[in-house]
Amino acid sequence: MAQQRAEYIVKALAPPKKIWRFRNRPVSGVLDSVRRAGEGLYVVGLDYHVGFLWNDSARVWMCHASYLREATVVCEDALTSPAMVSRYHVVGKLLENRMMDAWLEGQVLPVFIPSGQEPTD
Repeated sequence: MAQQRAEYIVKALAPPKKIWRFRNRPVSGVLDSVRRAGEGLYVVGLDYHVGFLWNDSARVWMCHASYLREATVVCEDALTSPAMVSRYHVVGKLLENRMMDAWLEGQVLPVFIPSGQEPTD
């Protein structure tokens, strides 16, 4: 899954009604939408990167495998995170009922495959 486009990763993990897309919007606008959606964990896909947004009601954090500095996992203020700089942001809310039910029942979450394409190994 990690080798897919960010859009496909978000579609595999979040229900369609909990996915938002932003083109050419400032990071502050994306984060305003996440704040309005409420506390919780979100997956965010960017032009060339994927990470998690954690809204703790006080601040929104960007948690990701850093590729800009030392290769490590970092959680940093999403508003000032260099990783959030992107022309495209796709955000999906995680841990909604479908995902939690699948986890509790030991079900596999299907990987999103665009129509007309076959899965690859």
